[in-house]
Amino acid sequence: MVSSVGTISTDANGNQYRVVLSDDFSAGYNFSKWGSVYHGGTYGNGAFWWNANDVKVASGEMQVSATRHANGSWSAGGFNSKAANVTIKYGTVEFDARVEKAQGTQAAILMWPKSDVWPRDGEIDILETPKGGSMHTVHWEGANGKDTYSAKLSGIDSSQTHHYKMTWLPNLLTITVDGKVVGSWTNPDVIPDTAMGFGAMSYVANNSEAWLGGGPNSSTPGKVTTHIDNVVMSQWTGTTPGGSTGGTPGGSTGGPTTPAPGTPVIKTIGTGSDTLVLKISEDAYNGHAQYTISVDGKQVGTTLTAGASHAAGQDDIITVKGNWGAGAHKVTVNFLNDAYGGSASLDRNLHVDGITFNGAALSKGTADLDRNGPVDFGFTKAAPPVPTPSPAPGTPATGLVKTIGAGSDAIVMKVNQDAYNGSAQYIVSVDGKQIGGTQTASASHAAKASDVITVKGDWGAGSHTLTVKFINDASGSGGDRNLYIDDLTYKGATFAKDSHAFKVNGPDDFRFSEATGGFGATYLGTSARDSFAIDRGEGHVVIDGFTSGADKLAFRGFSQSGLHTATTSEGGVSGVLVSFDGVSDTVFLAHASKLAASDMLFA
Repeated sequence: MVSSVGTISTDANGNQYRVVLSDDFSAGYNFSKWGSVYHGGTYGNGAFWWNANDVKVASGEMQVSATRHANGSWSAGGFNSKAANVTIKYGTVEFDARVEKAQGTQAAILMWPKSDVWPRDGEIDILETPKGGSMHTVHWEGANGKDTYSAKLSGIDSSQTHHYKMTWLPNLLTITVDGKVVGSWTNPDVIPDTAMGFGAMSYVANNSEAWLGGGPNSSTPGKVTTHIDNVVMSQWTGTTPGGSTGGTPGGSTGGPTTPAPGTPVIKTIGTGSDTLVLKISEDAYNGHAQYTISVDGKQVGTTLTAGASHAAGQDDIITVKGNWGAGAHKVTVNFLNDAYGGSASLDRNLHVDGITFNGAALSKGTADLDRNGPVDFGFTKAAPPVPTPSPAPGTPATGLVKTIGAGSDAIVMKVNQDAYNGSAQYIVSVDGKQIGGTQTASASHAAKASDVITVKGDWGAGSHTLTVKFINDASGSGGDRNLYIDDLTYKGATFAKDSHAFKVNGPDDFRFSEATGGFGATYLGTSARDSFAIDRGEGHVVIDGFTSGADKLAFRGFSQSGLHTATTSEGGVSGVLVSFDGVSDTVFLAHASKLAASDMLFA
């Protein structure tokens, strides 16, 4: 039995945690905790595709697998609590896990950013198993904007069941296995500082991935599974320094507290939508350094007491909240209790080691305070962007016409948006491979205008997936930024699913196929059960790949009594022609030999 949601605990350092997710999988797969599993699309290394069937709860545990299929392809599973909007920003995650070893496969049990923006918002790999080993890794965005990481190899036999725990704080990230520390990071610049969800994924390597030992071979079983149980995820709610009761985390009440020596203080003072973050440290002597923080001459919170050791490279993290208008401002740190005992080792000082405002570092944000008194630091808030006015209903808006990618095949997308404080942005991929850079929508959804985006490539015969990912959702009192796909065609043929409204960040998949015979079908069936919607007024519709007894024709606006079917051929391809009395619309089922009454629906 795992801890109940809402349970509060405090560790030996005074850090408090509240359980936000708890699952021993005794009740099956819980969508309210985990949301939908990964599905659709080929992974970027081209070695596997996401399959919802590779995630399941069985034998009272979560099982995430990689599976070889009859055609030699591999699929893999993945899940993450962020899909159910269950995330934490700092806290703990603990679980039991066992990872089956096999050539060319590995597991990643990890924290992934709610934003899906990587590497900017980081990644914490509590456990990865390259070549059957055990690795624990932190990723962040380096100075060049590229993925940068720090990995620790622990030597733990991950094929045996172990208890794993991650403790994630602003100045300290640790990973333990069976109570033993196997990875520790103390630099706040590399520790993620955004909301993350917990999950796991299986991974299949391609032959060129040397760090994984190459791809699967004949020794690799047809199914390789990661077993996870007894998951507890807890949100860090603040610190009571030295184990004593301190100020309320996130508030501005309460007097100064006395930290234990060398114990960093994490505290939020004030309220509002703007954020200053100060890194503070001290040289302690005969007590701790005390100070106040003011913005534009107005003190925020009460007297603060430093805890982080400057000599040890530590920092207190003091978050100052407020609502400050556009223009120039100043934040003031006032050192209150300087003391000196006659030598450098007997000298109480205060240090400001860095300041950020709304995520941007101040160019002059450091100071060493070796005597009582204030030090000012200037910062500026930019004026808000002028909102993009929404066009009046019926007013045309100019659409963007653009081509991305290269090749002989072409997908034509009709895209528009609800703009708010800027335009909607998105990424386009085919079979997991991004095409072009980040795209910015232009046309107005309200005005019924469209950007026309032509996606070029060379895609062989068979089924493919177009993925559109919305990446900058925003909303407020003045509006809501959304993205819309209004139409998709491939070689002039409409996608079976050709529209989607993106109201929140995330991807959606659209299927298309290249017919093996090159037949110019309007719709192309898949190996799954397909339903083809035929509306009156569409004219002549051609469907290739229709399977009687599995697929459906959904006729809308037609009279069933006027139905006629006949075997015929078009362009040298035999099939079944469907027509109606007095109606010019027809449907040709290429390569089909029959059409049963149970294959049709009328509305």
